[in-house]
Amino acid sequence: MVLIHRIMLITIVLICITTPALAAHSGKKTSAVSQETFDQYIEDLKKNPHDNALREKIIKLALTMKPAPTVPENAERNMARGTAFAQKAADKAGYKRAISEFAAAANSAPWLALAYYNLGVVQEQAELYTETIQSLKFYLMAAPDAKNAREVKNKIYALEADAEDLKAVKSTPAPQPVAVVPAPVPGKNLAVAGKMNLAIEPEKELNIIKMPPAEKKSRIPSFIGNWFFKDSLRGEELTIQAFEISKNANGDLVANAPKRGADYVPTVRSFEITDKTMKISIHWRMKSVVGYWKIESYTLTLSDDGSKLSGPYSQKSVGGRNIEFDRTLFRQ
Repeated sequence: MVLIHRIMLITIVLICITTPALAAHSGKKTSAVSQETFDQYIEDLKKNPHDNALREKIIKLALTMKPAPTVPENAERNMARGTAFAQKAADKAGYKRAISEFAAAANSAPWLALAYYNLGVVQEQAELYTETIQSLKFYLMAAPDAKNAREVKNKIYALEADAEDLKAVKSTPAPQPVAVVPAPVPGKNLAVAGKMNLAIEPEKELNIIKMPPAEKKSRIPSFIGNWFFKDSLRGEELTIQAFEISKNANGDLVANAPKRGADYVPTVRSFEITDKTMKISIHWRMKSVVGYWKIESYTLTLSDDGSKLSGPYSQKSVGGRNIEFDRTLFRQ
């Protein structure tokens, strides 16, 4: 009996010793297989980039990986080249060069959300609306917590509605005789509030007349200075620069855009002063996001003591977000 107890005790000890090692070995093997499978999925997708089911599988798997997969250097190169081509594109051929680069990035790094977003931007410019919808859907899948998810969804819905209208027009037999009515062009009637516009050059969609950069002659010195406004962020009051008015070498007043981070690129598109009223429009874009834009417009009146500028402020941005309210600026 004593011998049996000793054998059982030794067996239990051996099990306790070997189980963690087996578990660790098993875990290592599972992790290796997972990475191997992931890499194989990517290679398979490169051979068949139209396999959307496989692309979805890769995106979903990447979202579960910690740390997230590293973006390969060739994908970074494709993103940079695509951005360069998109920013200087003047026709469909130019946008198709950008499409090729962003598509290559999305194939090398199928989990890279920004590749799909930028791909959708340039596909719309090339009037490839079905492809635009698919790219934006992949963007939402790869970036489930994207801040602009609502705008992107609205863009997809708008393009789908346009596609349905176009299909209905094509499938309806026209009575004879009848004048030929052009079919609606998908994506071109999206200047409606609440519908997203991913245009590279939003001023064309918004019918904004381009003006020479910010130099209307004036001799009113009381506008000169850095102008700021107060705003709240997470309960904290912040002082934010709106713009700067200064004199050039000729003594004329000029408007200078504010600086709000290295990724943001502002440009003063219009500037004029009449008596005590000033109008200024500032266009914003982002270096890292091809389709991002925002336009700030002020119509401000200088107070009698020259200490404040106040009046209507409006903001238009990608996604159809239009904001209007009165704003008061002070000088520092």
